[in-house]
Amino acid sequence: MRKSLAVLAASSFVAAGAIAGAVPADAAAPACGTPASIVSTTISPTTVVLGIADPKGIVITTKLRTNGCRVDRVELGLYGPNFIDSYDLGKVGTSNGVTTYDTGLRITPGDLPNSEAGTWSSYVSVWGESQPNAAGPHFRILRTTGLTADASPEPVNRGTTITVRGKLTRANWETKTYQGYGQRAVELQWRSATGTYQTVKTVTTAANGDLRTTVKASQDGCFRYVFKGSVTTAAKTSTADCVDVR
Repeated sequence: MRKSLAVLAASSFVAAGAIAGAVPADAAAPACGTPASIVSTTISPTTVVLGIADPKGIVITTKLRTNGCRVDRVELGLYGPNFIDSYDLGKVGTSNGVTTYDTGLRITPGDLPNSEAGTWSSYVSVWGESQPNAAGPHFRILRTTGLTADASPEPVNRGTTITVRGKLTRANWETKTYQGYGQRAVELQWRSATGTYQTVKTVTTAANGDLRTTVKASQDGCFRYVFKGSVTTAAKTSTADCVDVR
């Protein structure tokens, strides 16, 4: 699947028939003399956590040492799990013989299917008298997560059972809703009134994302659930729920 991201910066969109085939070969002997070279490429932020409403942006910056060679275009290729497209980078300025090019891309819920969550790759190609190309950095686009914790009863007698319920959800970009995230390992953590959190046990979410487990009441303290994240979904820590033990 291929779907465009919207360009934020003042640079034109370039459609890619197939990026791998469009990358120019390095010129062995450009007419301008010493070949141009790509100094560095950065993508910021390196991880985008996308929910169901607010768009998120990334900025791509490439630094190029032209060595006097004419540059017609600097092109960024992006590769998601099923996504291939390319974009022009605009010239920003030159300092100490290094020219900076950049562009911004906006990612909006609904632009991408859920299958595009995960690690993306990038590639930079230069077109002109000299045609260097190089792999750029990886970055991640993750589905955002919701997580709750509710310990009951409150208050509770010492030695009786506390039930800690919760729910793990994640953004569905296609429907723009949050849905239960099932069969995922979530840590139940506890701390005393003055202590630090420690993991009590690991609980697996039900198919609909529900969480439920029990512990014995020993002293006043707070419970929370912690999801460490997955290759497609962001980590999340619930708000703590504190219990008065009598």
